[in-house]
Amino acid sequence: MAIRDLKNNPSDLTKHLENNELVFVTKHGKPIGITLPLNENILSIGIKKAVALELYKSGAISMGKMAEILQISKSEAMKLLNDLKIDWVEYTQKELDDEAKIVEKWLNN
Repeated sequence: MAIRDLKNNPSDLTKHLENNELVFVTKHGKPIGITLPLNENILSIGIKKAVALELYKSGAISMGKMAEILQISKSEAMKLLNDLKIDWVEYTQKELDDEAKIVEKWLNN
């Protein structure tokens, strides 16, 4: 959401926050900040962790980058995502289909 949009229609930001959506704020097309809804979940897990998780869930950062931000290992990041019931498999559908074909071929031999 551009600063210009915030100035012209600030209620748009409120709508995103009420829908528990994080919003990137931009100036001249470059990100300058993030708004984050303050809900019970975010308050209980901490702002830094919540921001990293939201960025991961939105696809803005990888699991490795999320782990780096949180200063934890990738396996700890996987456990955290499992605990919070957040999908973390980083495969495309094509990659999953290719893997399934390999397993099927292996089982049939």
